[in-house]
Amino acid sequence: MSYKRRSAALGFVLAVAPAALYAQAPQCSIDLGKPGQVKDANNAMAKAALFQGKPDQVIAAAKEAFGKLAKDEAKVIQQNPTGRAMVMGNAFAELAGTPDGLAPMQKAALGLGEGTIDVVAAADSMFDIVDAAGPGCKDQTEEARRKVYATLINNAVNAYNGQNVDSALALATRGLSIYDGYKLAYIAYNIQGNARQAKDDINGAAESFTKMTALMKGDTALVDERKQTMTNLANLMLGHAETLTDEGAKKAKLDQTIALLQGYLQEFPGDAKAEAALARAQTMNGDASAADRFFGAMAASPDKYSESQLFEGAVNAARAEKAKEATMLFEAGLKKNPYSRDGLFNIALTLQKLERYPDADAYLRRLVAIDPENPEAYQVFALNYQSQARTQKVVIDSLRKAALDAANDRKTTTAQKNAIAARIKADLDPREAEYKVQNDSLLKYFNRYQNAKAKVAFNLWSHDGDKHVLAGTVENLGEAQADYAVKFEFLDATGKVVAAKEAPVAAVAAKGTKAFRVEVEGAGVVAFRYAPFSGS
Repeated sequence: MSYKRRSAALGFVLAVAPAALYAQAPQCSIDLGKPGQVKDANNAMAKAALFQGKPDQVIAAAKEAFGKLAKDEAKVIQQNPTGRAMVMGNAFAELAGTPDGLAPMQKAALGLGEGTIDVVAAADSMFDIVDAAGPGCKDQTEEARRKVYATLINNAVNAYNGQNVDSALALATRGLSIYDGYKLAYIAYNIQGNARQAKDDINGAAESFTKMTALMKGDTALVDERKQTMTNLANLMLGHAETLTDEGAKKAKLDQTIALLQGYLQEFPGDAKAEAALARAQTMNGDASAADRFFGAMAASPDKYSESQLFEGAVNAARAEKAKEATMLFEAGLKKNPYSRDGLFNIALTLQKLERYPDADAYLRRLVAIDPENPEAYQVFALNYQSQARTQKVVIDSLRKAALDAANDRKTTTAQKNAIAARIKADLDPREAEYKVQNDSLLKYFNRYQNAKAKVAFNLWSHDGDKHVLAGTVENLGEAQADYAVKFEFLDATGKVVAAKEAPVAAVAAKGTKAFRVEVEGAGVVAFRYAPFSGS
């Protein structure tokens, strides 16, 4: 059972400014006025900008431009290769924005001969010619490239959110084929990284996220997103390192992660999440004192940290095999937010490692009270009782053996044997009764886990001042279609209900899943709970 962190779907729409006809940059000279073929073709494409939403006319304008440039083509290329390439690239970019423009297009329909053409690749080839003409020319082609990129990236986001991961990856990669190196290319790398991670290509995902953060650097509007991406990347690399069995490969991955985190902390000093991840990485890499230094100091002064920092530190401490410090940090986080699902789930796992099963039991009861349709919680509950029963069985077997040994001891008198038997029975009877309760509870919660009729999962819990958004899915684990009504209450840190809202999730197919989204307003909301609804 692994420690829980929240996840989110991708959300992004790339806007494209109205196309300008290539204002000249000081370091890039593009002449669109000569020879006459370039001028006439450029005028034909100027009309295409007026035909947005009319694909037939866009195609006709592009065909006209191609026809103009085909006259004395060799002479045109000799006299003005950059101007010709700019007009050609713009024409291909406009074609890519038509409804079928991302699929191979028939050359004949464009007056370009026989066969098919990939207009995205064709646009990129033409713009590469322009870019090579001068250091400022890359800025000249950016807008036209972005028009193609925007279509591909918006489609990629929709594909990813629709769980079409392969399609999302292909679209994002295709978007980079025409727009890599520009700042907004970070969005494609974000999609690519998420898709690769979903396909368990961790090295590929790390490469994508690394390129993403490099492109975001220096943009003040992206500081928070970049910080989140870099810390997520570090945790991804740490998680990957934990799975490596080759010690050389593991050390190399840890060295890489440590370097990433140290660089991050030079740029953003004092970030508790990064410091926690660094302590975990250093511990895994052989520095046994790193975790003691950081997590011990954090546990000693929990008021200095936010709820999320405490929980993040606790997860890293647990993964660094510092269960005692992890428990202290989870407890400190739960004092700030007693209704955190992740906090309650994770502290139960940590307490089980410490064999503090009754304490874990108390947190699990709090968890299922706020998250009653989460089968994983009942699985952890069952494992908790299984561990208690096993521990109890060891003591019971030892007491029974002691009773048998005393009964067979020829050196003791009958009175002594009776006294020993009475002492053992006084200890054994309540333990056997407790053992039965533990086994009954084990079966109860295992059945609740195994025979669950529904499962609620969450992928978004965000806050914008007093506005709060919660999104997730309901999975129908039954054999017939079902309707659900998830009744949410939104709580402040004291447990007071600040807002309430119902999320209807209708007609969920057997073994199927449907999404829900709830938006509420209220001051001080830090958590939520919902009422049980499946009757499991």
